[in-house]
Formats: sequence, structure tokens, C-alpha cells
Amino acid sequence: MEHHARHERIWRFLRPFVRLYFRISANCRVPETCELEGPLFVMCNHNTDLDPLILGTAFKHQFYYVASEHVMRSGFLSKLLAFAQPPIVRQKGGSATGTVREMLKTFKEGQSVGLFPEGNRSWDGVTRCFAPATGKLAKTSGATLVTVCLKGAYLASPRWSGARIRRGGITVEIRGVYPPEELKKMSTAEVNAIIARDIFEDAFELQRSLEKPVRYRSKAPAEHLETALCICPRCRKTGTMRSRKAELFCTECGLKVRYEKTGFFSGEDIPFDTVRDWYAWQTEEIKALCDGTADGGLIFEDAGFRLKSVKTGVSSRDLGTGTLSLYKDALVLPDNTRIPLDELAGMAIRGSSCLFLSTEGGENYEITAPVTTSCEKYLSACMALGCSVNGT
Repeated sequence: MEHHARHERIWRFLRPFVRLYFRISANCRVPETCELEGPLFVMCNHNTDLDPLILGTAFKHQFYYVASEHVMRSGFLSKLLAFAQPPIVRQKGGSATGTVREMLKTFKEGQSVGLFPEGNRSWDGVTRCFAPATGKLAKTSGATLVTVCLKGAYLASPRWSGARIRRGGITVEIRGVYPPEELKKMSTAEVNAIIARDIFEDAFELQRSLEKPVRYRSKAPAEHLETALCICPRCRKTGTMRSRKAELFCTECGLKVRYEKTGFFSGEDIPFDTVRDWYAWQTEEIKALCDGTADGGLIFEDAGFRLKSVKTGVSSRDLGTGTLSLYKDALVLPDNTRIPLDELAGMAIRGSSCLFLSTEGGENYEITAPVTTSCEKYLSACMALGCSVNGT
């Protein structure tokens, strides 16, 4: 915090250029700028890898983001980030105790914090649930709670599509300002309710509500969609979906849909017209598959996963490539390490193809999937099996 003046100067210099960049590249609009002095506790929905920068353009003053620890394992870029705008790091799929402690310390020193309470980007365009302890943290922070919704960001950068933003339309909308005195009068449940209400977005309902839905430019709008939608709704096979430019198709039964620039599917006899509805159906299919699998039985298995052992925020060690297998009672890693499901302390996904998990014994792993393989199905299955997973 002794370097805060430098961080503030750097952000004030960069902010107009960042704002101009997103205005040109993504047609990002910021109708209102928050000029409140800190400490502020800024909470926002999460849909793109660049959300911290987009969100920051709506605020006069700099604040510190809670971010995945992997950003501090990128060599020179991590050193540059630490110098200019250091994040409050958290291990994906791991305990948040240290992160909360660092956030409270930051508030106590009079600085502001930005948090994406969902813990990760939305898969289906609908704002996800967050930890019930979020409201309690807002109440005890002593900071003014500011809630923000990034409207249109999901279709500008679908989670399965990579980091590149599609030009169409993003609006940074400040939805609520709640002083600490007001928060103290509320129960934790009430604070959670206003956060959930204010940051909520359904990307497809927003599009349907518009007289002229926004078109998001992309030469290959469906590319890598099979990492999110991995089960065919016609033949119900897993791992048979493939994408090519604007098409998503099943290699087993021939089902084919076209992903339009408005975010909706088109085609003949298509079962769903949105990623949201297909994803919701798939989630239920995975639950049914888990329920119907015998004790100790195999649920999913895929080859070509790369495994790394992670030292949080410091380094990672390559453990090789192999097969990832999920059984009803255990997860077998690519190096054949067997982790009983009741020993999983947490699990989360970064992007669309990088699975993080932590064990009760304090081990942290990063598992990267091949380009057309879904990591998400493993996490959904673990959730259905009652594992301790977070930050999906």
C-alpha cells in the first residue's frame, strides 16, 4: 500500500487510453463515471478476461482487483503488473481465507477493492450464483458498496471463444451505491439479495428485448463452442460435438446448428436456440449420468491433458501429459495420481480449457485440456456428485 500513489498516477494516465481502446474495439459505452472517494467495494458480473480494465474505466480512482493467482506466474508481465496495478491474488479452486484477509487490510488502509463475486466467467450468458459469505464481507468491509453490471459483455467475448473481444456493444452500468451505514442496517441475506439483483444479466433475454438485437462481429463465431456444449441433444453422445467457423455439429448423428452474430442458433429442427438453454439441458444430463453410474464406475475419460503442480502465485512444475479420468468416487490425474472425491478441497476453471483443483492435503494442480475437449463437464459432474467445488 505504500506504493498506492504510484498505482493511482499510473491508472489516471492510462484510463483515458483504455477507455478509448474499448470504445473503438468493442463499442464499449460508459454512461456514468463514479467519482466517489474510497474505500469502495466494487462488485460486478464477470464475462470477459478484460473485465477489470473495462470496469475500471467507469471509476475516477484506481482500485485493487481480486484476481486468479496465475496472473502472477507470467514472468515479465507479472512483474509489470505488480509494479503498476498489483492484484489481490486468489488460488482458483482453493481457500479464500488469505484473500479475504488481504482485502480487509486494503479497506483498512483506505483503498478500494474490485471483486467479481461469481468467481469466474459465465458459461451461458446468465450471471452465476456467488458465495453466501459475500454479503457478510461487504458489511464488515467498512467500505461503500458499488454494484455494476457489464451489459452485452458475454456475447462480446463468450467464455468458450478465447480472449479476443467481438465488436458489438458493451455498456458499463453503475446500478447501486450503498454506504457502510446503510449496509449495517441490512442482514447478510439482504445484502446478498441486492448484489445478486444489481449484477444480474441474462444476455439472451437482453437481446430478445431489443427491437434490433446487437450483432457481434466475428469471422468464426462458433469456434471452440464444443468446449462448453459437449453433449449432443439429438443422439445424447458426449464428446461428438465439433465447431467450424459459424457451425456446431455432431460427428455421430449429423446434428448441425449455426451460431449467428446475434448469439442465437439457427438451423432445421434445432432443439435449442441459445447456448443458455442447451447448457441448462446438458447440466441436467450430466446429473442424470452421475446418478445412473454404479459406485466406482467411470463417468468421463479423455486423453491429452497436461498436468502441472502449482505453487500459488509463484511457479508451476510440468508433470507431463496423460489421461484424465473421473470415477464416481475419485479423480485420476494424467500422472495416475488418484484423488478421492471427498479429498477435493476445491475445483475451478480458467477460461474454457484450464482446470484448477486443490486437495485437502494442500496440493494445487493445473490441468489443461486439448483444444476440442470440455473441462466444464468434469466440473459439472463433480458438482453433481456433491464435491467441494467453487468458482465455476
